[in-house]
Amino acid sequence: MRRPDRLLHLLLAALVLAGCASAPAPRAAGTPHHTSPIAQRSINAAQALLERGDAAGALVEAELAVKSDSRSAQARVMRGTALEALGRGLEAGDDYKQALRLSPASGPVLNAYGAWLCRAGRTDEALKAFSDAVADEAYRQPTQALANAGSCASEAGRDEQAEFNFRAALTLAPQQAQALSGMARLEHRRGDALKARAFLQRREAVAPLTAPELALAIEIETAAGDARAAARYRNQLATLAAEVEASSPPSDTGSSKQ
Repeated sequence: MRRPDRLLHLLLAALVLAGCASAPAPRAAGTPHHTSPIAQRSINAAQALLERGDAAGALVEAELAVKSDSRSAQARVMRGTALEALGRGLEAGDDYKQALRLSPASGPVLNAYGAWLCRAGRTDEALKAFSDAVADEAYRQPTQALANAGSCASEAGRDEQAEFNFRAALTLAPQQAQALSGMARLEHRRGDALKARAFLQRREAVAPLTAPELALAIEIETAAGDARAAARYRNQLATLAAEVEASSPPSDTGSSKQ
């Protein structure tokens, strides 16, 4: 990373917690542990299974990854992710905490831990973790932690802090989808339909809108008084819902959810 970019990166890390008093955690010294090739294969397999909606299969692969490399923070994060997908959030938290103990300065680990903290309603701790994630010089996706910080603050009703983080993410990556969607939601909540529409149109230019974003688009266009645009988004949402239903495997009425 060029020096000017690095300075901006560090400045953003220092400001993620704008309005909070806690200081960044001290950085751990030492050579980071590299995940073994065997564990990495299981991690990759778990990720692929999660993307296909097979959380149970992903957990099996994640368990293999942890078993083959107990020092891998990445394996612990993957197991935590699979556990959360199965609705086992408390167990997932144990894995995220263990990953943090194994690699306390890792941006990806801190980002995953922060996301779990946010889902648990521990907003201040989550924002602290996101701030520390951005401060990791080796982290290749600081904009993801910034966008997550924005979403977490927004869900807690901290609109100014949310906007700061979303805009910080967009400063580094103008097409960051989560930050664009987050800003659209913020502006809609403030009652500014035109600004909300502008951010969502930028988001739509990046990739097709998700179901929650299509629902937001319907609300925005309805508030803006554009019935035709709202109807277009309703049609897109209905089409997406039909596609999801068609691709879903038949439910097993004899099985129980965890």
